[in-house]
Formats: sequence, C-alpha cells, structure tokens
Amino acid sequence: MSDQERLRWARALATAGWLFALAYVGYIMWQVRRAFQITEGSFEDGLWWQRVEQISFLSLPQNLMVLVPAAACAALGSVLVRTAVDHAVINLSQLTRVVAGLALVAIAIAARGIVGIFFRNPDSVGDLAAFVLRLGGIAMATAIIRVCLEAERVV
Repeated sequence: MSDQERLRWARALATAGWLFALAYVGYIMWQVRRAFQITEGSFEDGLWWQRVEQISFLSLPQNLMVLVPAAACAALGSVLVRTAVDHAVINLSQLTRVVAGLALVAIAIAARGIVGIFFRNPDSVGDLAAFVLRLGGIAMATAIIRVCLEAERVV
C-alpha cells in the first residue's frame, strides 16, 4: 500500500472514529437528560439513587460497544500513518485521547453505580446482575483505554 493510500485510509478511519465517539457523547447527553426528567422517585432509596441508576446504564457493556469501533478506528489509523506528518496524524492523536477520556468517564460512572448498589434495598438476583454488568463495563472501558494508549504511542 502506498503512502497516499495509507493516508487516505487513515483520514477515513479518523472520520469514522470521531462519528462513533460523537455517537457515544450523544448517548451520554440523552441518558443524563432522561435521568433528570425523573421527578418522582419510584425506588425506595429515593430520587437521586434512581437518577444514578439511570445514568449508570452508560457503563453497561452493550452501551460501551459504541466506543469499541472508535478505538479500533483510532488504533488502525494510527498504525497506518505512524511515520507520516499530516493533519490526519493530529486528528487521530486527538481521537485516541477523547475516546480514552470517554472510557474513563464510563469507568467513573460504573464505579458510582456499583457504590449505589450497596445503598439500595437488597435484591440478591438484581443486585448481582447490576454488579456484574457494571464490572463488565469497567473491563471493556479498560480495554478501550489500553488500545488507545498503544495507539497514542504509535502516532
């Protein structure tokens, strides 16, 4: 593959990665808006814990899947242009940082959701599922951060 083709692919991957990252940001905004539309708590633990639960859905593995293609685009694009000097390199470097930052936000939200599990009324089956799903989200977010750190080292 020629240098021009690699650069063209890197630009396309950077664009795709940004779109995936923006999709997750949109999902974050939607979930936060949805949480603050809750005005009467139906949980026994109160309104705020219900909002925390709603927002912590951001960290579930199936919702973090939106960031996986963004990290893959950033990593592959970084490998393609590792020796080039172009706007695409800067764009990919910024993309890797943003995707890693979003994954860190997901870890913080998951951790907050896990703490919330211990403060609500016990439900052995529901609490275990919530705990395991949030741990799965932390694992996925950690994997995304790891890939982004390696991609950043390449660029």
